[in-house]
Amino acid sequence: MSSPPEVEVYGSDSDEESIDMPPQMMDGAINPEIPDSSPLLDELTPDEFPLHFSERDGRLYHSHHSSPYPLPVDTPEQERLSVTHVILYLLIGANYVGPVPDVLAPTPERQKLVLDLCTGNGKWVLAMAREFPHVQFRGFDIVPIATRYPPPNVQFEIDDVNTPFRWRMASVDLVHARSISMAVRNYATVLREVGRVLRPNGLFISYEWGRYPACHPSLRLRPSERAPGLCAFFDVLTQALDMCRGIKPIAGTVPDLLSAAGCFRDIAVRVYYMPIGPWHSDPRMKDLGKAFRAVLVRYADSVKPLLREAGLTEEQVEAIVAAYLHDLRTVSGLVADLHTVHARKI
Repeated sequence: MSSPPEVEVYGSDSDEESIDMPPQMMDGAINPEIPDSSPLLDELTPDEFPLHFSERDGRLYHSHHSSPYPLPVDTPEQERLSVTHVILYLLIGANYVGPVPDVLAPTPERQKLVLDLCTGNGKWVLAMAREFPHVQFRGFDIVPIATRYPPPNVQFEIDDVNTPFRWRMASVDLVHARSISMAVRNYATVLREVGRVLRPNGLFISYEWGRYPACHPSLRLRPSERAPGLCAFFDVLTQALDMCRGIKPIAGTVPDLLSAAGCFRDIAVRVYYMPIGPWHSDPRMKDLGKAFRAVLVRYADSVKPLLREAGLTEEQVEAIVAAYLHDLRTVSGLVADLHTVHARKI
């Protein structure tokens, strides 16, 4: 943002939360011709279902023991991810950062290829396939929750990001990795695979949310003083991710990991500040902040089972989440830091 935001005081624990985006903000952000959700769960046979999914505490999870990914993969979580996809498009102003149009420009000798890691419900791939119809897109994930009826230039596959990619050396023009840290055991190992499959001058793009409370830097506010409930929630979540899944914070370290890999150049870093709640004076950012707050409210439900797995009692979990929700709904000036990095393959 070009100038410091003005803060409007707001907040009540009784605020309504809706996971839907305001209709006026959706124009151009989605394609109504592409099926919004997959009929896959209806098409899986009883024998196939356990190969991909397991049910616990009324939520649906992946059943792959090789992956550390701790969040549900059911409809409520997919709705949260779909809204997050639209919010990111509106925050950044595009479906990508970096010189993507140059990298994906048509060439007479071959068709360009894009690989999306941990594609989830495939929203990014579908949006990009619409924007670049001359490019082939491949997205993979450990669970088949993307549509089974993608456009002709899209293919979704089942695979684990922690295993070697099936694509040949120097065969991919762009590798996209958005919010993959919870699915990755060793990010440096994944980057080695990215470097292997990328063509020379190919592009890698990473987006990772900072899993910590923050206030907009221009406001010079201390999250620990303004939002102690938010701080406590993320402290406990970080400990649970590490203890139960071996997942560590990665957002701020990706540039250093790219440098250490030795096969990337032109590493460009930018942090975007997503408002949490409708405190921003700009109407557009106010709408984004309200929608993103709803995303974070639902996020709390998605991580509750992990907190219980880490040894917290039901009473402790509910108390931590209640304090977190109170701060989300009453504290002005909060933001989520989105760390973006793009780099070219040497």
